Amino acid sequence: MLSYYRDRWVDVLSRALKDSWNRISENYQQKSGIPTDDVYWGDFVATESQLKILGDVTGKRILEIGCGGAQNSITLSKWGARTFGVDLSRKQILYGRRLVRNENTEVGLLVCNMEKLPFKDESFDIVTTAVSLHYAPDLDAVVAEANRILVEGGYFTFSTAHPFSEGKLVKCRGKSAVALRNYFKRRIVRWIDKLPDGSRVKMHSYYRTLQDYFDALTKNGFVVERYMELQRLEENMLHPLDKDKIGKVREAKQQYRIMREVPYWIIFKACKKA
Repeated sequence: MLSYYRDRWVDVLSRALKDSWNRISENYQQKSGIPTDDVYWGDFVATESQLKILGDVTGKRILEIGCGGAQNSITLSKWGARTFGVDLSRKQILYGRRLVRNENTEVGLLVCNMEKLPFKDESFDIVTTAVSLHYAPDLDAVVAEANRILVEGGYFTFSTAHPFSEGKLVKCRGKSAVALRNYFKRRIVRWIDKLPDGSRVKMHSYYRTLQDYFDALTKNGFVVERYMELQRLEENMLHPLDKDKIGKVREAKQQYRIMREVPYWIIFKACKKA
């Protein structure tokens, strides 16, 4: 009975988020300008070609969950991987399909929730995602699915929001500091996204502690091999699109300032054990 109500709760939250992403997709893609020349782990931090988290992907079967516009999947395809991407938003997948055609690459794209993946056991060598797990209502189910579809020795590699990303800049004894409200209180984080036509879209994500991610991985058969709290890059080292965002978007400028004090993004690389 508890499982039934939990599944209903997850479905309701997923539908609400799916509707929201469908509404903001086009505007989000135009504002974010995510590149297709490198794997992008998050705003204002080093990319895959610098961090070398995934390793040589040539010939690897890679699934990107929460793929959005499929920019990372396109990059991995260019690097020689056989890539597939899924996202709960139909509008995001439609955008991704247009981008795949424009980039002349081969990436399979499908609309589905990351908690219930339509793939056979041990179908992929790598499951990856960037900046999407904090939108998943059931983290445990996502990690269990990643384990199921990975081959033994395969990797689940992801970036997501650090708990400190919910902090606010304050002044403490005349210096900048980041204040966080109750680190241990798991909660739904809600905000309003305003579109150019003046309409307002309700959005939400899920605040989790670092232990939540470690527990979900180890409980579901993974061994964490690498963990990184990403530091922001100096402005002269940023991707040109990131530089542009700092100059034009007030929220981006605020985020970049916070990232001087604390990590905003984290990366996990976990191996499916025998």
